[in-house]
Amino acid sequence: MDNIRGVLVCSIAPIAAYFHPIQNVLSALLVLFALNFAFGLLAGIIVNKETFQIKKAFICGIEACVFFVIMASVFYVGDHIENKSGALQCITAITYTLIYFYSVNIFKNLKRLFPKSRAIAFIYFVISIEFVSKIPHLEKFLKQEAAT
Repeated sequence: MDNIRGVLVCSIAPIAAYFHPIQNVLSALLVLFALNFAFGLLAGIIVNKETFQIKKAFICGIEACVFFVIMASVFYVGDHIENKSGALQCITAITYTLIYFYSVNIFKNLKRLFPKSRAIAFIYFVISIEFVSKIPHLEKFLKQEAAT
């Protein structure tokens, strides 16, 4: 058992060291994905009277893994074409995009959990409607996605 642990540590440590420059981003996204999962689960159980569904949880986890792989891939490619700063800038843009979309979803679930909270309702209103109108092309994209 100690040999297996040693092999795992020796295998994972260099990978973790390589991705150290984006460690904080990955940690922040992990918290974001966990909050989205938790509030979605709570809203489903409390508001919709649903039971825990392993399939939905698995899909949520797979989606998070896809974004982690995308981040790692962008960093890897940027590093290997000797443009690490460009890769970090791209990762930052992806991160803020994920923060926006997941925050809207989190506040939608919070609004369902606390329907009488004016503060939550206002924050959800601002980030889901008013903020969108300030981002070029995003409002058009969201309308197009809703139509499909």
